[in-house]
Amino acid sequence: MNSTKYQVFISSTYSDLKEERESIIKAILEMYHIPIGMEMFSAEDEDQWEIIRRTIEVSDYYILVLGLRYGSKTSDDISFTQKEYEYALEKKIPVLAFVMDEMVSLSKDKRDDDLTEMNNFRDLVLKNSKMAQFWKSKEELIKNVSISLMKQIMQKPAVGWIRGDKLGSEEALTKELTSLSKENRQLREKISDLESRVSPKIPMIELAIDAPKIDEKFNEFERLLVPNKIDINQIEEHLREFVSSDDIEKYNNEFPTQLEIEHYNSEQEKKHKLDNYSIPLLINVSNTGSTKANNLFIDITFPEGILVYSKGKEFSEPKNPLPFNPIKRAQSKYQEKQEEALKKLNPLSSFYDVLGMNDRTLSAVNMVSHHQRLMDNIRPINENWWTKLDGNKLTIKLNNLLHTRQRTFDDEYMIVPLASGCHQIEVQTICEEYEGINIQTIEIAV
Repeated sequence: MNSTKYQVFISSTYSDLKEERESIIKAILEMYHIPIGMEMFSAEDEDQWEIIRRTIEVSDYYILVLGLRYGSKTSDDISFTQKEYEYALEKKIPVLAFVMDEMVSLSKDKRDDDLTEMNNFRDLVLKNSKMAQFWKSKEELIKNVSISLMKQIMQKPAVGWIRGDKLGSEEALTKELTSLSKENRQLREKISDLESRVSPKIPMIELAIDAPKIDEKFNEFERLLVPNKIDINQIEEHLREFVSSDDIEKYNNEFPTQLEIEHYNSEQEKKHKLDNYSIPLLINVSNTGSTKANNLFIDITFPEGILVYSKGKEFSEPKNPLPFNPIKRAQSKYQEKQEEALKKLNPLSSFYDVLGMNDRTLSAVNMVSHHQRLMDNIRPINENWWTKLDGNKLTIKLNNLLHTRQRTFDDEYMIVPLASGCHQIEVQTICEEYEGINIQTIEIAV
C-alpha cells in the first residue's frame, strides 16, 4: 500500500448536499487518503476563515461540488463556497469540480428560488475548470469523484504526507516503490474498467466539402484602364457634326479617380470568377459515432476568400465609372443617319414587325421565362431538415442523423473561390447528446 497520503479538501454547501459529502468522505477514506472540509469548522462564523484558509493551503487536492444552492455569504458578498474555491485557485491547488445538472428535479429546500448568483458561480467554475464534470445522482457523483481523484493522483502526484518512521530508510523506500508500481498498475486497470462502464455513447458528426477547381486563367480578366483625353482636332471629319467641344470638355473632366478604377476592377474580377468558377456546393454530413444525433445544428462559416450564394441568384455587371465616350455617341448617330437613308431607299418593315413580335410580345415571353425560373427555385417544405444562408454563414438543421449514416446537401447553393490558396472553414456542431459546442476546422486548397 502506498504510504503517501493525500489531504483532500471538500467544498460545497452543506445542508442540501449532506448525504453526498458523507459519501465522498467515505470514498476518500476507502482510498486511504485524508478528507477534510467544513464539518471541522463553523461555516457560518467568518472568524473561522483563517483556519479554513490555512487548511486549504496544506491540502493536496481540492474537490468542489455544486448543487443548486448558492449558500451563506461572507462580508465580501460572495458565498463561503465561492470564497474557498477562489482561494484554492489563487494558491494553485489542483481543483476537481463537479457540477449538478440544472435540470435535476429537487425539493424546494435544496434549490434556490432565484438562481442568478448560483448560475454566475457555475459559469465561473466552468470557465476556469475545463475538466469540470456534470452529475445527476449521488451514485454518479461518487463514481466520478473516485475516478477523477485516482487519475489526478496517478498523473500529477502532489507532496502528500508520509509517516515519520518511513523517512531515511532505503529498504523501506525500495519496498514502497515496488508496492507503488503494483498499485499504479492496479489503479490503471480499475480506472480503465470504471471508464468502460460509465463512458457514454455519443454521436460523432463529421463534414466533408468539395473544393472548387481553378485553372491558369483564374486571375485573367479585362482590367479597366484610364483612357487618354480626347482632342477635338483628332476627330474624323464625318463625325464632327455629331460632337461639340463642350461634349469633349465634359468627357475629359469626368474621368474617375484611381480609387474608383480599382474598385471597378475588383468587382469585375469577382464577376469573372462568378461566371467561370462557380460550382454547386456539395456538403456531406456523416455520423461516425456510436449513437443517433438528435436536434442537430451545424453552423459553417466560410472565410473571405470563398463565396457561397443561393442557386439562381444573379449578379449584375459592375457599373463602368468612365463617362460615355462622345466619339462612340457620334459614331452611333452617324450610323443611325446612314440607316435612315437606306430605309428611304428600301422601306421594308423590321423582321419583328413582320412576325408580329413587337416589344410588348417579347416582354411577355421574357416574363414567362422569369416566372418559370422562380418556380424552379421554390423548394417544398421539409419537416426533417432545413438550411439557411446568412452572409458567409450556412446553417444546417437536421432533426436526427443515425450513426453510420450520412446526408448529402448539393442542390441549394453555389460556391466560388475569390482567391487561391488554403482556406480555413470553421464548423460548429451542437446536438442534444453534446454537452457543449463541438468546433472543428475544414481546410480546402484552391
